[in-house]
Amino acid sequence: MGRVWIALALMACGGSEKSTGTADNNTTVGDTSEVVDSGEPAEWRPTKDCPGDAGCETAEGILEVGAAAVAITPTCFEQWLDCGEDGICPGDDDWVEADSREGDAEWHKATEAFLDCGCDQLCPDDPDYPGPDQGEADGEFQAIWLAGFQNGRPANSVHDDLWARTVAFRQGETSFAIVSLDVVGFFFDDVQDIRAALDEAGVDIDHVLISSTHDHEAPDTLGQWGQTVGKRGVDEAWLADLKVNTAASVAQAVAALQPADMTAVSVDLSQMVPEKGTRNFIHDKRDPRIVDEMMGVAVFRSIEDGSTIASMINFGNHPEALAHKNTAITSDFSHYIRDGMENGVNWESGAVDGLGGTSVYIQGAVGGMMTPLGAEVTDRDGNVHSQADFAKAQAIGHMMATGAIEALETVEPVANPSLAFRVAEFALPIDNNAFQAMFLMGVFDRQAVNYDPDQPLDDGNVPELPTEMNLVDVGPLRMLSVPGELLPELAIGGFDGSHTHVGDEPVLIFDPDQANPPDFSKAPEGPFLKERMAGEMNWIIGLGNDELGYIIPEYNFILNERVPYLTEAEGDHYEETNSLGPRTAPLIDEWADRLLFWEPAE
Repeated sequence: MGRVWIALALMACGGSEKSTGTADNNTTVGDTSEVVDSGEPAEWRPTKDCPGDAGCETAEGILEVGAAAVAITPTCFEQWLDCGEDGICPGDDDWVEADSREGDAEWHKATEAFLDCGCDQLCPDDPDYPGPDQGEADGEFQAIWLAGFQNGRPANSVHDDLWARTVAFRQGETSFAIVSLDVVGFFFDDVQDIRAALDEAGVDIDHVLISSTHDHEAPDTLGQWGQTVGKRGVDEAWLADLKVNTAASVAQAVAALQPADMTAVSVDLSQMVPEKGTRNFIHDKRDPRIVDEMMGVAVFRSIEDGSTIASMINFGNHPEALAHKNTAITSDFSHYIRDGMENGVNWESGAVDGLGGTSVYIQGAVGGMMTPLGAEVTDRDGNVHSQADFAKAQAIGHMMATGAIEALETVEPVANPSLAFRVAEFALPIDNNAFQAMFLMGVFDRQAVNYDPDQPLDDGNVPELPTEMNLVDVGPLRMLSVPGELLPELAIGGFDGSHTHVGDEPVLIFDPDQANPPDFSKAPEGPFLKERMAGEMNWIIGLGNDELGYIIPEYNFILNERVPYLTEAEGDHYEETNSLGPRTAPLIDEWADRLLFWEPAE
């Protein structure tokens, strides 16, 4: 998530150490005035457990799989001129040189013009001008604000489509769908809207998990990246269309269900360019330097004709290779992963054939912060890409696709894959008072519960957010969704250096001379989340059914003492400013264990 800077004058709310942050799934989590007992439920059970619950009693017979991809790219926005403080652009008669704000990808309303040409971006003097359309010549900037980095970053073009990509599964009376959206995040309330639309349309699916790729080159879906800090940045008409198109993607995938076989493999990305290790893809920007180097891969093929139905890749990395100056809508390296998986890669050193079908990139444990910013990417042909450009995004995506395709060739199909899933609904406290302020201002538009909206927010009156986690088994894959950006050490440990950047160049796990370094004497001990999942292949599905910010271990959660959450503490502690608070990680851990270890009563 991007930085949050809220004026102290807006801050009338404090943190909390009192609210438990848990909600019994047997209790209705209602409107903002309702207070729900947050105590430990006497006999907790999953919200849904399939097979076994009513409507999904069995999971027998052959696994069926369907897939679909529906574009969610905005089709209505106006362009602008990034010409800086003087408003003079290259090519203008008076242009001499770029000024300090020219080309910074931020719209400066006082000096930089927008082209008031409507949705089609065609002005009266353009060839093929069809006449005025929606928004044209109305004096209002119909902007699409891009999510991530700074505020006030409007889109100027489309490089490649954004997608709602779905893989649906059915076995006997049990069905489940996983959707991956090319957006920065998607709130649980919006997920519920799509589920309600599917129910109303009569789509036969037991449960839908919606994850986001966390694309920082896509429109704002959460609200915090508007024109200015404190101004909601979501285009509501586009968000409504996104929901319609996402529901359509699920419906199409369900309609396409057919008997399928399955192949799955884990790939150690640190071995693709061994001398660089994971640093070829990720610059870990927060101490301790711990990276989950494993990429999960699965492919499902039609039993009838052998054609690929879908492929899935799971890995944790921010899709932000284009960085903060890009104003072209794009799915970043996710686009090139899917392109490589579907269509293959024509390396100079030898072509890799694609698999066809519909490819889906599913975000992993992306917190901490896993990013290609600052990484130098060496591709299969030995070319090195260090600039924040499409060539670098392509190199990342095509290298990942190449590793996935080649690894799949080494394994046999899974025998008799089975399907099962569990759902847990609960609530998490908003201890972050900057986030509290954005809720009060309407920047974030979602439901909060378990507090009194008529009273000031303080330690005894902290709003909580309903959210959800899912546990899904498909053959050897065990997938656990988390509602935000999990720091990898919570999933894999690595405090012993076993998951530090690997390669020929030694890298310290942390800098002991920096301010507020991690104190490993207080670090958690295993077994860590992926170990406790105990599947043959364990995937973390990041930003699953929600985006609640960074999920940070308690031992290394450090706030600025003077202005907590608004300003980061010295050292590597930016992520705290974009988290719910220090209680989030232990609560996520608790709910994960409930899903993993619950057993139905005899």
